[in-house]
Amino acid sequence: MGRGDSVGSVGGANGRREAVPLTISWAGGSTFGGMKGQVGSSRHGQTQSNVSTVTSKLALYGAKSSAPLSGSLNPSDTPKPNPQGATEPQTESDGALSPSGTHKPEGKADMLQFWSNRINSNHISSDSKPSRGTGSIISKHRVLPGTNGMKCGEGAGNKGSVPGKAKRRKKRKELFSSVTFTHIDNHVINWSGQNNCQALSIQETVRGITAEARNHLEKIRAIWIWLCHNIRYDVEGYLGFSQKVYRPEDVLALGKGVCSGYAGLFKEMCREIGIGCKEISGYSRTTEYSDGLSFHRTKSNHMWNAVQLDTDWHLLDACWGAGTVDLQEKIFIPSYDDFFFLTDPEDFIETHWPDEATWQLLESVVPFQEFEQKIFKTSEFFRLHLFIVSPKVFYLQTDQGEVKVSLGCLYPTEFSYKIYKLSNKERSCVEKTHGIMTMQPSGVTLRVVPPTDGLFELMIFAKPMDSTGSYRWVCSYHIDCPESKCSQGLPHNPFHFWGLHQRAIDFGVLGCNCAGDLVVADGGSVNLTFQTSRPLLAMYELAHVELSKTLSTRCFVSHIEESQLSCQLLLPFRGYYRLSLFVKNLSGDQFKTAANLLLQCSNPINHNELFPANLGMHCGPGINSKLHGLTDPSHTAPVINTTSGQCNITFHTVSDTEVYTVLENNKVRGDVYSLDRYCLVTHLDHKITISLHLPESGYYKLSILSRATGSPDFAHACDYVIRSLSDHHPLPFPKIFSSWRQGCTLLQPRSGLLAGDIWEDFRIRIPGALKVVVIGPEKVELELNKNKIWEGQVFTGSPGTLLKVAVKFNQNSTTMDILMSYKVLANLNIQY
Repeated sequence: MGRGDSVGSVGGANGRREAVPLTISWAGGSTFGGMKGQVGSSRHGQTQSNVSTVTSKLALYGAKSSAPLSGSLNPSDTPKPNPQGATEPQTESDGALSPSGTHKPEGKADMLQFWSNRINSNHISSDSKPSRGTGSIISKHRVLPGTNGMKCGEGAGNKGSVPGKAKRRKKRKELFSSVTFTHIDNHVINWSGQNNCQALSIQETVRGITAEARNHLEKIRAIWIWLCHNIRYDVEGYLGFSQKVYRPEDVLALGKGVCSGYAGLFKEMCREIGIGCKEISGYSRTTEYSDGLSFHRTKSNHMWNAVQLDTDWHLLDACWGAGTVDLQEKIFIPSYDDFFFLTDPEDFIETHWPDEATWQLLESVVPFQEFEQKIFKTSEFFRLHLFIVSPKVFYLQTDQGEVKVSLGCLYPTEFSYKIYKLSNKERSCVEKTHGIMTMQPSGVTLRVVPPTDGLFELMIFAKPMDSTGSYRWVCSYHIDCPESKCSQGLPHNPFHFWGLHQRAIDFGVLGCNCAGDLVVADGGSVNLTFQTSRPLLAMYELAHVELSKTLSTRCFVSHIEESQLSCQLLLPFRGYYRLSLFVKNLSGDQFKTAANLLLQCSNPINHNELFPANLGMHCGPGINSKLHGLTDPSHTAPVINTTSGQCNITFHTVSDTEVYTVLENNKVRGDVYSLDRYCLVTHLDHKITISLHLPESGYYKLSILSRATGSPDFAHACDYVIRSLSDHHPLPFPKIFSSWRQGCTLLQPRSGLLAGDIWEDFRIRIPGALKVVVIGPEKVELELNKNKIWEGQVFTGSPGTLLKVAVKFNQNSTTMDILMSYKVLANLNIQY
């Protein structure tokens, strides 16, 4: 069997089974990636969600019989297509699609041009990267058997020869590089376009395509390229619409054949030039799993070749190298795959198991029971140098409703995935919220929590880091879920991964204080800290199935410092949340997703106890406040709790910095005094003090803005969240007017509401003042003491009186400026 979802197995006249290089179209007429009839073109074209279309290659093995196909599809395989719906094979051409989703070349020249445009882009660069390590480990079960009992076909010039175990076989990357065959590949493509091979003999064809070859390796390459680009798969014969084409001379004449046709013609061509070649029969690995039954009970379903170079034997599969079959559309899709040319045996065994164990070409033989439990891997898995961490079997069963899969990578790689529910040979897509993918620089871990019981398929996709191309299918698992534990859905995650991004360190994020897949917030709140390697700007997004975007802004407070980012969260609903962190450099122009954390809350916060609305990204002192002239804060955290309802916040400043504040909360207040009466800013030479009297308990937002003296506009420096836990309600400050300037300090009275008919001491520092008076029932002039404080006693008068403090700064002025005012009440307790 081969690279695919399910196997279409057809019994021929001799009872042989054949596995097709299948391209899957989902039931109901839909296709993965949204292109009906082109699902298998995984190396060409775009897909939905930037995930590549799925090509499922299944092995092709043809019955050597001239009798018409008489069997039916195996019940465990793809249902037999309606013969009335059969169509001629269609192929891609120049990347364009017809309205039906495929493009049929006008002739052989078009197909040759199609392949010549792609030939140089499909080689594996075997000399640029080290070989894979962990991904090719094979368990050692028994020693390689001898040469007795070999039944495979014999190659010319090597009659009776079989692989031995004397010396180390050369690896694929040691035989050739990515550019070794450029001249051979181009010659074969050009020669094929100029000659009608169907009118030539095998000898003439071999002579023409190998004319430029200088050694046996290049001759083998020429035959491989010619077969992969000139022979299409015999879909009609496979499906029983016509006799299967498998004899070498028929394959050449008709330009099509089943898998044994590819293998037989390859052997005949090698025989013509004296190269040892054998046809190897066996089984091919697919994503099929038929109710847990071993397909070893069936006859082998595929055929490929072994070729001899010097004293070594090497494996190849021209059928799999040629393209894929879309059984839904009943067409062959050319899709050249260089991976199956002289594939290393430890990789080949992942998908091909020969009837004769010797042809595994391994020092330690892989038993069939191990082979059929192998995880299904596509050629892209090996190209990307991936390896399996755990588990190392294809069929998985959930433990307490979930399974965990881990893959490793030698080079930076991005991953994605799809989950499908399997039922009655049909697939239905499962929301990605039932998967939790966590990526690290060394690989990926994926937790799958199926939404129901039943059988599921997990398909994993990957691409090189920073690649602009689509994700490619790399491997698949089947998951059996006897009992689902999924009662609450995970929040939507458009970024596909959980935890820190693989390149978080490159983005400047070193780590998080909450490790693991899940952050639990039992009390409805949690504090998160991200260490950074440099100053960054940060934004957050909080998601929950019941959480609106407006309400989500009241659920977190962001704090940005030079070496860390922090976020305090209040969670108003039970269930799972996604918190996404976006960062950029201070001078950057685009935020990047650095982390997606999964949080769980079992005891939510009351909606009335959330943070104030419209908080900025700069809460608490940090990078931004320092840039705007505010340093050495008295309160370094973004949230301040006060049990008295009062607090003083101080900063050091340069002498020409002005500060303006805005105090807000979420409650609708019936108070006659605005919240700005509860905040008083005192400017000294190199220090400012922001005094707060909070009128009731709850959360408040304090916005601090600053500007250099003479600058036209104030700029946002930072926000504080102030939480009052007091039942005592402090009185507001006096009403301040524009004459209140830098250096002015109110010593007493600090309350803007005064009791009636009492004497009140006034003490105020006003730099530059020449005269200060309090205007009330009487005008009282304050005196300047030796400490440069204006002071004096003032009678408040009857309730309703308004006391005003006036100041004269200019000797020649005939008027005075109002600095502040007080209101006299009969009973202060009545007001509150």
